[in-house]
Amino acid sequence: MLRNPLACTMTVSLRRQTGGKAAVGIALLAVAATLGACTQLGTFAPSDFDLSGEWVLDRQASDETPDIDAIRDREDRELMRGEGANAADSAAFVVQDFPVLAARRLRIEQHADSMGVRYDGRQYRDVSWGDRTRDLWTVRAGWSDGRLVVRSERGPIRGEEIFALENGGRRLRIAVSVDAGGEQVRALRVYRRP
Repeated sequence: MLRNPLACTMTVSLRRQTGGKAAVGIALLAVAATLGACTQLGTFAPSDFDLSGEWVLDRQASDETPDIDAIRDREDRELMRGEGANAADSAAFVVQDFPVLAARRLRIEQHADSMGVRYDGRQYRDVSWGDRTRDLWTVRAGWSDGRLVVRSERGPIRGEEIFALENGGRRLRIAVSVDAGGEQVRALRVYRRP
């Protein structure tokens, strides 16, 4: 899950504002709770990490595409009970915002500073390493522990995609985690080179 990138700054600010030994304990607790937010993503791809090419979904090894109708039904029931959220925060858009959740084929062009992904020959997404803001999304992309991590944030919606190459670069596992409108979507998508 994407964590607030300001958490590290807030922890340091808390220590400065309150001073004293109690503040150090609070600051250490805050650091432990937000450690993931402090982890920087590398902007240089490992030399053996090349996503370029065609990828075909391995249906047997992959989770099903989220059921958007079921998500809408749950959100509608919550709305009727007065628990509904802003429609723009709806998880019903999760497949649109994270097309890998439904894609059967990927065409990836990886470069030194970015990659382009075409999903099923239609929808296209460009991801640059580092921090970028595009449309309403803030996207942070880079490497951690030999994997490509793409964290996306728009208002209260948080998403993370972790790309891992396996089997000598012939298999691609993408773990997707999205929190939107109180709905949590988790899926593993596995692709192979044709």
